Amino acid sequence: MDVFSFDLSFTAPSGEEIIDRLYETGWDDATVSFDPVNGGHGIASFDREAASAAEAIASAIAQGTIAGVEVLGVSCQESP
Repeated sequence: MDVFSFDLSFTAPSGEEIIDRLYETGWDDATVSFDPVNGGHGIASFDREAASAAEAIASAIAQGTIAGVEVLGVSCQESP
C-alpha cells in the first residue's frame, strides 16, 4: 500500500467531544486544525495508507461523517 497526502476542509459544531470522535472514528492519521470552543470551519491534513488515493479520501470522508462533521472539500498534495 502507498501513503497518500491530502487535506479535508470541514465544518463541525462546537464542543471538545468532536475532537475525540474524530480520533475514535479513524482520523488518528491526521493533523486537525479546528477551534472546538467556537466550532465552524476546520482543516484536517492526512497522510493515509491505502490501495489508492480514492480509497484514502473516501474512507476519511466516511469517518468524518460518522464523527459528525460536514466535509466541504478535498485538496490533494503532490508527491515529491
